[in-house]
Amino acid sequence: MQSRNDATDHNTLSDGQLAALYRSGDQEAFAELAVRYMAVIRSKASDLDFPGVEADDLFQEGLIALDSAARSFQSAGTASFRTYAGVCIRNRLVSALRRAGSDKNKLNVTALSLEDQLDAAASPDTEPENVVLTKLELAELWQKIGSGLSKTELDVLRLYLEGSSFQQTSEKLGISVKSCNNAMQRVRRKLRAII
Repeated sequence: MQSRNDATDHNTLSDGQLAALYRSGDQEAFAELAVRYMAVIRSKASDLDFPGVEADDLFQEGLIALDSAARSFQSAGTASFRTYAGVCIRNRLVSALRRAGSDKNKLNVTALSLEDQLDAAASPDTEPENVVLTKLELAELWQKIGSGLSKTELDVLRLYLEGSSFQQTSEKLGISVKSCNNAMQRVRRKLRAII
């Protein structure tokens, strides 16, 4: 893995190039992809409203799908990484909602988090690319994010992931729209360094 000093400028690389770097062990390449695809994941998750399933759970599923897409993307194919990742994210979210809405889970959907349901539903025939990040890795990721951001930045990120506009966020947090935008820019910069 490259150090920060001799690392490639990830901002200038295409998504496909970042996926290739990530497959070779460059964690910063995935951090850049995660920053680029936050809005895509949030948008796809908000399109799939399902009672009892929290937006946070769907966002985590979207991150898992992005990780899977980055690990399995073949640049020799006809689809761009954006198209491929979009399909992977959408399919993962739909599958998670189907599992959450299955007859055996209907009673549990309000009692258990989506992660717990997915853990209970996991079976030996689950494909490896669908089980890329473990619950521990997700918890560590959110812990890193939480420890690297200020309270305002974390609040802005949380509301952003829930689908709030900067106007709505500014009203909820009692800060200006410009402050929300600035906080989100800092979040993006910090996430590149944190993840």
